[in-house]
Amino acid sequence: MWRSRDLTLFGKVLIINSLGLSQLIYSASILNVPEEVARTVKTKLFSFLWKNKRDEIKRIGLYQDLERGGIRMVDIDTMFKALKLAWIPRLLIPGNQNWKTVPDYYPRKFGGLNFLLMCNYDAKYIKSIPLFYRNILVYFNELKTLYNFDQVQDIILCNNKAILVDSQTFFY
Repeated sequence: MWRSRDLTLFGKVLIINSLGLSQLIYSASILNVPEEVARTVKTKLFSFLWKNKRDEIKRIGLYQDLERGGIRMVDIDTMFKALKLAWIPRLLIPGNQNWKTVPDYYPRKFGGLNFLLMCNYDAKYIKSIPLFYRNILVYFNELKTLYNFDQVQDIILCNNKAILVDSQTFFY
């Protein structure tokens, strides 16, 4: 329906953001999105944007704000990561709500989510946590690395990827 209209790039991005991605946001926030699904969504969105032709502008440029020469196209990978990271403040709210029973159970084995987020962990050593929660930890670790969050004075020995005992992180 929208392909037949002669929309500008800004109009197409508005359609993508308001009608296309709004359908995915809730599902992507509560489910683990496989890489192949994210790739398919990205392909379909850019196919709509460029009328099934090859890209005319680099994608990294399209993701930028208007002031930086972009058109504010949504980066799907970043959006999926942000939706997972949005769970951290919800999970850190104190209290014994019924919905938090399962999410609190898995990190409790490693000292709890609040403690785990302060550690220098590597998610591959944190086994027995469902993929959804492990991805939250992986994305949080990426975010810490991106912003060079390094508090050397507060090094925690437990769950530290630099300290291994029998090829496993040490946890007491």
